[in-house]
Amino acid sequence: MATIYLSLSAKADTNPQKEIRIRFKHGSIDQQAKTNIFLPAEYWDREAQRIMIPNFRLMNDEKKQLKIHLAAQNEKLNALVAVVQTAFNDADRSCIFSDWLKLVIDQYNFPEKYEPQIEEEEKAKTLFQFVEHFIREATGRKDKNTGRPLTHNNIQQYKATEKHLKDFAKSMGSRDFDFCAIEQSFYDKFVSFLQGKEFTANSVGKHIRILKLMLNEATIQGYNTYNYYNSFHVFTEEIDNVYLTETELRQLKDKDFSKVPYLDRVRDWFLLLAWTGCRFSDLEKVGKTDIKDGFISFRQQKTNAKVTIPLHPVVLEVLEKYNYNLPEPISNQRFNEYVKEAVKLAEINSVESLTVTKGGRLVTEKYEKWELVSSHTGRRSFCTNMYKRGLPTLMIMSISGHKTEKSFLKYIKVKQNEHAEMMKKAWEDMYKSNK
Repeated sequence: MATIYLSLSAKADTNPQKEIRIRFKHGSIDQQAKTNIFLPAEYWDREAQRIMIPNFRLMNDEKKQLKIHLAAQNEKLNALVAVVQTAFNDADRSCIFSDWLKLVIDQYNFPEKYEPQIEEEEKAKTLFQFVEHFIREATGRKDKNTGRPLTHNNIQQYKATEKHLKDFAKSMGSRDFDFCAIEQSFYDKFVSFLQGKEFTANSVGKHIRILKLMLNEATIQGYNTYNYYNSFHVFTEEIDNVYLTETELRQLKDKDFSKVPYLDRVRDWFLLLAWTGCRFSDLEKVGKTDIKDGFISFRQQKTNAKVTIPLHPVVLEVLEKYNYNLPEPISNQRFNEYVKEAVKLAEINSVESLTVTKGGRLVTEKYEKWELVSSHTGRRSFCTNMYKRGLPTLMIMSISGHKTEKSFLKYIKVKQNEHAEMMKKAWEDMYKSNK
């Protein structure tokens, strides 16, 4: 059963008027708040937790006004206690968030702040109503960084987060969530739900980032008035992703796929990625007019940066094979499936250890290298191989389009022994040049 305690503020100051404080307890719920009700300390009955109304033997105007004031404050206090009790009885327990009591009292003291606006009747009232609205409107929304329309991949990621949120609601026995319920306990349970699916830390972080994006947009548009989501932590961790060495790239290039046309095209696509440093989404939009005088020039979709890339002999060979039209594109998802098959048939199968946080636990698993290859491995291979060649970082970044050295270095997948070999070679070259 809920219990309400009333007490007088013990704050030491010169103000003769002291504020009444209220404490609400029920099970694990224990909240305190100010009431905005004041009175002189000598008229507070600590035992009864009520205001004492004095019976003055001699009444003057000052005492009369004091008695009227105390009676009014007492009436207000009784009404406030009743409002808190009723609000709790009527509340969805999932909405008893950390500032619930403060909000109830604020609504009682300042009702005009919470009067509904006429236009709000048409607004989304719940999380899923807004998420559905957010995704419907996404096709016309622009990326805040580039000013261009959101990509199909962006919208698919939003839909994936929506699906996981709805699956989470189902697991909690709910159909939807009020915005007031999106607070710390919601976050903790949602993270645990995603980890229960054995998601990596980066996958969990991606869905939290998108949830925060949606809630921030709901706040901007006036649907949401709660900002607990600002403290939601977005998980990230650096993964030891693989790259293909120049030797492995030659091995893949020399593999005969003439009898398997779809693998032939995918292999050629991957070689273009690995020798240009392009993203898959950029390269699939490159046309004949972007190739001129031994260079490819275009604006990157993600950053809007213009890059000019010299044509490596392998790139020239592939372009000539297709009469300078890039191989027929396929979806990124299908590409990632096929490229693994191609790399496996090229016998690029060294055993790699991958350590990731999965399901909230740090695990190390072993894979054959082909299992870890995707379209992004091409871009990573370019950056790492050029770095190992000793090309200046800024030169490689001008080709890859990285804005900062910090983001670029995440692509460099050189192992400790490879760094040692690079240093050894540098010293040998220095020694030779000094002879």
